[in-house]
Amino acid sequence: MRGTYALARVVVIRATVARTLMWIGVVGILAGLLIPSVTGRRHGVMIGAAAGVLAALVGLLLRSRWYQARIAAAEKAAFAVTLEPPQATRRRLARDNALWLLVGMVLVCAAALAAAPAAGMAVFGYGFGLFVATRLIARWERANETLVWARTEDARLLGRRRRTGPFATTGPAAGQVRPVVKGAARSR
Repeated sequence: MRGTYALARVVVIRATVARTLMWIGVVGILAGLLIPSVTGRRHGVMIGAAAGVLAALVGLLLRSRWYQARIAAAEKAAFAVTLEPPQATRRRLARDNALWLLVGMVLVCAAALAAAPAAGMAVFGYGFGLFVATRLIARWERANETLVWARTEDARLLGRRRRTGPFATTGPAAGQVRPVVKGAARSR
């Protein structure tokens, strides 16, 4: 990877996606408990519990080997890269995916009409599995004193594998990155 480009932490990207899925799941669970459904509340909760456990396992294991291979193949980040602060990554992901988040919430709430909180519990379980997988990567980073980064245009790490560029690594001090210019946007 040559030239100047921006990097965002893989852990921050995945944790943001996981937390968002968990919040969508919570909204779906609440909608399922409040709205009368075809399956009934009791059956919906039982189906949802099973679906949530399976979805959590899928979220935890789905691409774990792929991530391990990418992390093992990651090279040291070039000196010319720009590191994106975690709060900027979270804001960018929320802004870029706002429409999909809204569509996801509407679909999960609509699924509550048929299966009570089952759909919400499945989405929550998948997000929880992703969150645990993210914590495992963060644990690896601490143990190896290495941070793993991806290019900011690859921030949809749940998307197609072939469209995601190679990962890069830095030392642990790079995790304390802060915005370079504070208040520049307000002064304009």
